[in-house]
Amino acid sequence: MVRSEGGRMELEELARIRQVVETKSEFLCVAHKDADADSLGSALAFAEYLESLGKHVVVAVPDPLPQNLSYLPGYPRVNQFEAPDDAVAVAFDAGSPDRFGSLGERIRRAPLTILFDHHASNEGFGELSIVDRDAAATGVIIFEVLKEWGATVSPDAATNLYAAIFTDTGGFRHDNTTAEVLRLGAELAELGADVVFVALKSYKSRPQSTLRLQSLSASAARYELDGRLIWSEVTLEMLEKAGAKMEETEGIIDVLQSLDSMECALLFKQEGPRLSKVSVRTRGDLAAYSVVGDIGGGGHFRAAGAEVEMTLGEVEAIVLGKVRAVLAGGTSS
Repeated sequence: MVRSEGGRMELEELARIRQVVETKSEFLCVAHKDADADSLGSALAFAEYLESLGKHVVVAVPDPLPQNLSYLPGYPRVNQFEAPDDAVAVAFDAGSPDRFGSLGERIRRAPLTILFDHHASNEGFGELSIVDRDAAATGVIIFEVLKEWGATVSPDAATNLYAAIFTDTGGFRHDNTTAEVLRLGAELAELGADVVFVALKSYKSRPQSTLRLQSLSASAARYELDGRLIWSEVTLEMLEKAGAKMEETEGIIDVLQSLDSMECALLFKQEGPRLSKVSVRTRGDLAAYSVVGDIGGGGHFRAAGAEVEMTLGEVEAIVLGKVRAVLAGGTSS
């Protein structure tokens, strides 16, 4: 069930959203910048449902379109058309319009915005929203909404939603993997989700450039505080040396957080001379979103991130200084 923070089913909000779905004809489904399978898979699945009702739907992602998600059913349709100005915007898997990059302004000027999200740091935007901070993935919310509405979930939609849930639980390995999540995965498999294909494409299908980049970044890793803190970086020089694109950094943070003594793993990425990103993973009492909250980032208790207009050295100094102080002091921040 899709629930609010207090555990109450958002029936009234769902009813309002359904009324919009039934009465409007034009929709723009938007995945966030640097889209992952949860954001884009949810958008594609919901777009398919809208089209089953005879709606005109455009699916969009801020450039660059992530090639690593090309296995998702419906991927070729993404960014192929322009939505009319009166289209209802449906945003997936992000707590702020800024997270939608170049499409953020398009969302802001939409006549109506619907939001589906599960991030703990959600700011609250859009006229209508379902934000379930306890959900393992936005794909969980979309699946539950479709079931609540009695919608038919096709094998393609099931595959997209399974990919959303599978990847946001780290292949059912993260601590957001519950009995309920596993049951939802089984339901999607019964509906025709290609679970083997999703697992292959998510974790066992990498070009050589990705492996070279992971090797460079892993070799540059630093270990501090008896291995409680591990961090590394991806520089523009590393990308050039590996012949890789920035989207191929996905997975490096998972390598870092595999360290048995880790309480905080950080990956800093150099997007440009004054544009950097940081990914955070934590164990124990440290909240990942608190690590990047002061620099405009957000996310979940165990996983968070930020994009900032700073040099790589500047953001490293700020974030590392905070994490070192917190871990050395034994506080959760």
